[in-house]
Amino acid sequence: MRDLLKVENLDVVFDASGGAVHAVRGVSFCIGEGETVAMVGESGCGKSVTVRAILRLLDRTSAVISPDSVAEYEGKNLLALPRRALDQIRGSGISMVFQDASAALNPTMTIGSQMIETIRAHQKTDRAGAAARAAAWAIDQLFPIVPIQRL
Repeated sequence: MRDLLKVENLDVVFDASGGAVHAVRGVSFCIGEGETVAMVGESGCGKSVTVRAILRLLDRTSAVISPDSVAEYEGKNLLALPRRALDQIRGSGISMVFQDASAALNPTMTIGSQMIETIRAHQKTDRAGAAARAAAWAIDQLFPIVPIQRL
């Protein structure tokens, strides 16, 4: 099995008013093709910071990722990729389910609109095509066909 994501020696430090705060120290792991991974641990142990660092979703004015840190996806250095190339990987290649529900969905938009926006960001399709894909997914995943029992 080939490695899709390889993280080595990930270090993240936040510049806080009281001094440097080491949120993540020396985290290393590999995720192989076909694997699904869930990060579990106590509140505040660095799960979200680890994934946000890999996807470069941390505030660059306060968070510093060590230059010795490595995060490679399919051999591409995520920590050095241009923003546009990284945007193509986010959501389609690497995804994160946020533990904070308020960060997961935009309450000012319908779920359907958010699904269409995500599909259009990662696939070459127009709004109607994205809407059709979103509807097909919803019907398939949310309303599976259940055989009707005859009385």
